[in-house]
Amino acid sequence: MKNKKVMKLVSVCLGFIFLLSIPFPSYTSAATYTNQDVTAYTGISGRKTYHGTVPRRYITAAVHPAVCYKSTSGTVLKKGTIITSNTKFSFPDGKVRNTFTVEDMGDVKCDRGLSRYFFDIYFGVSGTADEKNAGKFEEKKTTYTTK
Repeated sequence: MKNKKVMKLVSVCLGFIFLLSIPFPSYTSAATYTNQDVTAYTGISGRKTYHGTVPRRYITAAVHPAVCYKSTSGTVLKKGTIITSNTKFSFPDGKVRNTFTVEDMGDVKCDRGLSRYFFDIYFGVSGTADEKNAGKFEEKKTTYTTK
């Protein structure tokens, strides 16, 4: 009887130690990023984002991978992070926006010379007027907060 209680206690302790050893992502819930690049991109029709969502025109944002050249490393800002820019941007649909949602990964090699916490706004489908509009957006700078 005493051995069963000891074994049960050991099992519980080992289980607890195992749970403590599981790494948890170290994402910040709120942060401010200053003087970051903002760009525009298009994608192939019907293709989902890195995080498996359907991209939304002028809302979906792509960010760098957590580790450059390693697309399996996740993104520097977690999926669903809300970016609120201090700059309001005008879009081809006539609306002005400053809020975007992280749903994609861009510049996987980190070789475009963009700031570490840049974001890329989805403009629509490649090979259409969306691509021309994305080209007109050009690279901009902004300060933004996340939540």
